[in-house]
Amino acid sequence: MLDKEKQVRLAYIGCWYKNDMYSHNCSNLVDSLRDAGMHVDVVTSNCRCFSSAQKFDITKDELINEDCSAVAIPHAPRFPGKKHGMLKYLAVKMLRLDLLFATARGFLYYLRARRADVIHFDQVLEAFGCIPLFMVIALASRFGKKVVVTVHEIDPFQLEHKRFNRLYDKCSEVLVYSENMKQQIVKLGARADNIKVIRYGALIPPLMPSDRKGYIYFGGHNILKGKGYVELLDALSTLKARGICVPLLIYVGYGCNGLEEAKQLALKKQVSDMITWDEFYSGDELAKVYQRSKACLIPFTGGSARHPLTCAMVNATPVVATRAVDIPEYLGDLGIYVEPTANDIANAIAEVEGGCRDLKALGTDLRTKALAELDYHKIAAELSQEYSRIGCGSQLVQIETAA
Repeated sequence: MLDKEKQVRLAYIGCWYKNDMYSHNCSNLVDSLRDAGMHVDVVTSNCRCFSSAQKFDITKDELINEDCSAVAIPHAPRFPGKKHGMLKYLAVKMLRLDLLFATARGFLYYLRARRADVIHFDQVLEAFGCIPLFMVIALASRFGKKVVVTVHEIDPFQLEHKRFNRLYDKCSEVLVYSENMKQQIVKLGARADNIKVIRYGALIPPLMPSDRKGYIYFGGHNILKGKGYVELLDALSTLKARGICVPLLIYVGYGCNGLEEAKQLALKKQVSDMITWDEFYSGDELAKVYQRSKACLIPFTGGSARHPLTCAMVNATPVVATRAVDIPEYLGDLGIYVEPTANDIANAIAEVEGGCRDLKALGTDLRTKALAELDYHKIAAELSQEYSRIGCGSQLVQIETAA
């Protein structure tokens, strides 16, 4: 008979790099699960962002903390550059070290996580992409372990090799943050009835009195891909021509692709004087920059907008956004929606500047919606029940097998 007092043990495989939006989500959720009473072991690895990305080593001070089991293995990109030398370039290119290291990483993840009752994999890209995930699922299935996966992004590999997506069906549960992502995975061959939509969580900071000025925009890890950046610059140029100059804070993920080109574009379009650039914020600083902003601009056409969306909502910051990707699922009818064109974005900002919107009321409603739907602690409480249900089944199987 199963001991009712036995606690379900969770191994959480995910990004633990201190300056990344995915680790920001991962660590906050892990902390909330622990607050909910779960035993959680974190398994992580060095990825592209680490200074030790090219080594069998990890720079400890780049981790959120050392309360984790870290797999030290080099990151090998699918399309290598030559900046690390021709020998490394040829080795990666000719030997497909990206596949070799990704497979090895998945094996080592499973090795570190195998004693848990439930293994949770946070699927993003690269070190936490679909190849190590599918390796973990295959090994867990072979040895009777339960796996839950959260899919943040679709990996190019699984688009090219769709047959591997059937491995999702071996998971106890597949979690996604929107109906949009659920449909993407179903189209790749996964079973719809095994996929559950949950909300991307957020910490709920206190609201501080603040004189809101200017706008905030998140450029992510690739500012020139799917973020509406060029259209935003053109909108700023249009506003400037109308005599409306608005300050804009742009912050990005660490190691953001296209960042220098983006800055040069701002200079070329003569709007760089309106822009302040910064790297990723977290904790209290993240709350401060949102609460100092009049509105958050999300003119995205693709990618994930969940980070800026949830940050804006919990900090009562109105959102000017397109209806792309997950945005309407989170904002509902509380968004200031625009078409992904420079003129439409410019007109929306001009309306905000002209006082045509009740920003305070809109911010209050967004905050109320966030408190009801996005609080990490509420999400963690629901997830801990799911893990317990799945894990208790795993414990029963182990007892029956031993008997």
